Amino acid sequence: MTTHGRMRERPTDPDPFRRRGSTPVRAAALGATAGLLGLLTACGTKPTSEAVAAPAPPPAPSVAPLDPDQPRYGDLSSPTPSAPPTCPESGVFIQAEEPSAAMGLRAMTLKLTNCGKRTYTLNGYPAIRVLDEDGKPLDIRVKHGSAGIATLDNFDAAPRQVTLRPEETAVAGLVWRNTVTDPTTPAVNGRQLDVAPAEGSPRQTVTVLLDLGNTGKLGVSPWSAPEKTS
Repeated sequence: MTTHGRMRERPTDPDPFRRRGSTPVRAAALGATAGLLGLLTACGTKPTSEAVAAPAPPPAPSVAPLDPDQPRYGDLSSPTPSAPPTCPESGVFIQAEEPSAAMGLRAMTLKLTNCGKRTYTLNGYPAIRVLDEDGKPLDIRVKHGSAGIATLDNFDAAPRQVTLRPEETAVAGLVWRNTVTDPTTPAVNGRQLDVAPAEGSPRQTVTVLLDLGNTGKLGVSPWSAPEKTS
């Protein structure tokens, strides 16, 4: 056939995949990429371009240094031991416990301790005077026993001899009422006790508050060995 009678042939494409195959190859590549993204998403992994950076940890709080003189929570400070009383030349010292109160009735314990190196014997009542804040005696009648103030155990018992070895103690009781029976007489508050183990023995001053009202009366029990608690 002549050239004019022939069908023209298309020139050979040096890269047949660039045109004819470009669409299927590109589609396949896109499909593979989408499948990979789906697989990464299903596994909980995000592509690098979409990954969110983890937040930075907060800065550590600043802690002030502990004050060594300030007690800390949960760290109990050890109690400071109180210095023992100086033992007088008589070899005994006398202390007063906190008064107990009920309906205007007051009761208090005196404690005598043998702080010497020899035995000490008691037989009778302590000798007591009530002093004001200036150390002057108040007009208070001190009676042996309960003195009609109240009915209390051992207050009206007969005195018995008590022998104390070193570091042993004996006790005596005081009882009074904080009542005002006469509105024309001012109430009296004792601030100190002037105490001797017995009449004629060396005396000691004990600081304690006695709110005696205006009854002007104080009952005292004999010395005895302290009751043992089970």
